[in-house]
Amino acid sequence: MPHVLSVPPGMAVTGPLGLYELLLWITFAAHLLVVNAALGGTLLALFAPGPARAAAATLAGKLPTSVAVAVNLGVPPLLFASVLYGQYLYTAAILSAVPWLSLFLVVMIAYALLYLFQPRAARPGAGLIAASAAALLLLASLILVNVSVLSLRPDVWKAYFDQPGGTVLAMGDPTFLPRWLHFVTASLAVGGLSLALYSRKAARSEAGAAARVRLGLRWFLLATLAQIPVGLWFLLSLPVGIMERFFGGHGPLTLAFMLGLGLAAASLFSAARGRVGRTAFFTAATVVCMVIVRDLVRQAYLAPVFTIESLPVAVQVGPIVLFLVSFAVTAAAVVWAVASYRRAAKKG
Repeated sequence: MPHVLSVPPGMAVTGPLGLYELLLWITFAAHLLVVNAALGGTLLALFAPGPARAAAATLAGKLPTSVAVAVNLGVPPLLFASVLYGQYLYTAAILSAVPWLSLFLVVMIAYALLYLFQPRAARPGAGLIAASAAALLLLASLILVNVSVLSLRPDVWKAYFDQPGGTVLAMGDPTFLPRWLHFVTASLAVGGLSLALYSRKAARSEAGAAARVRLGLRWFLLATLAQIPVGLWFLLSLPVGIMERFFGGHGPLTLAFMLGLGLAAASLFSAARGRVGRTAFFTAATVVCMVIVRDLVRQAYLAPVFTIESLPVAVQVGPIVLFLVSFAVTAAAVVWAVASYRRAAKKG
């Protein structure tokens, strides 16, 4: 008798589906931007040539904080995704339990290494520490991509019967490598933009800061241009039925994709003109669009067996109000803390 691994049913949603989708998009975009800054900044600090060691030092001071913020910002989108796609995400995590559970240890060691790298960034020999941290962060990205792909491919879950020890991998999927490379090149772009943003304020008074701004924007331009062939490879590796949706077969997906391309072009134009603030704005908007595209592609993958609209909805007003109030208070506290820190830094 052949083995059967069925998909568990989705749980009831306690609020409007559109609200959870919107919160997933916004929180995941914020998480992705900080993750890209952390990984891209680490790679730039590693690859910075000798004359650009000041750039490495500039990034090094921000990297541990970026990793910590990225981890914390990863919780909200994981919770919202679990509400909408929990039966797929949790199953994928269980099937690849060994790499998934090692993810947290990998990130913690990378975090510790970045703390060691921070005061040594401009010294000879610090590259080994940066290389170790970068390798661990790249490994973490591979683990996350593996779970993401497994959650889209219930047909691959049958591998559990041959690998019941939690070691199922999705590396044979045609989208795995271009999906991962697309993320890495995006990280290099955001890492370069982060360097430009960190150096922009000091460019008027500090010698060499203007050069770091130009270096950061150059990295952003080159990495963003590199995403064109990688992104095309990623697009062509999708199943034909899903790929066709990008070109008029599915209104929201086509609109979000085209808008994202337009915003990406605007970010390139702004970077070429040295407009750091505008580049950051258009980049953030591009990431939001691409997060929406990613979610719509996920829905297309799962459409034969699952749709969000099929989830039962049992609205509970009290928890939603409590969540929104808590979110507003927390956001206000974070803004106040950041503003207080910046005021204290200026006085110091």
